[in-house]
Amino acid sequence: MKFIIIMFSLFAFAIPASSAGFFTSVESRADAMNEQLGDKNDYHANLARELADIAVEEKAQHDTSVAKAFMSMAEEHAAQSGGAK
Repeated sequence: MKFIIIMFSLFAFAIPASSAGFFTSVESRADAMNEQLGDKNDYHANLARELADIAVEEKAQHDTSVAKAFMSMAEEHAAQSGGAK
């Protein structure tokens, strides 16, 4: 009985960590932003790319809240560059 409870609780806590299918992934948001920025090479475009890379790295380390925060900052700077909405 203990084994079933432990396995169920591990499965329940693993679902939010994967975050697949619940919302748009950080990777797809970064890809869309990079596509919209195109060849822009100004300060805000470069900063947006760097922040998006950091967001993807944080997501790979299963820190989704930090990844979302970095991705939001990246999208803000992309918008200031005129590349993303």
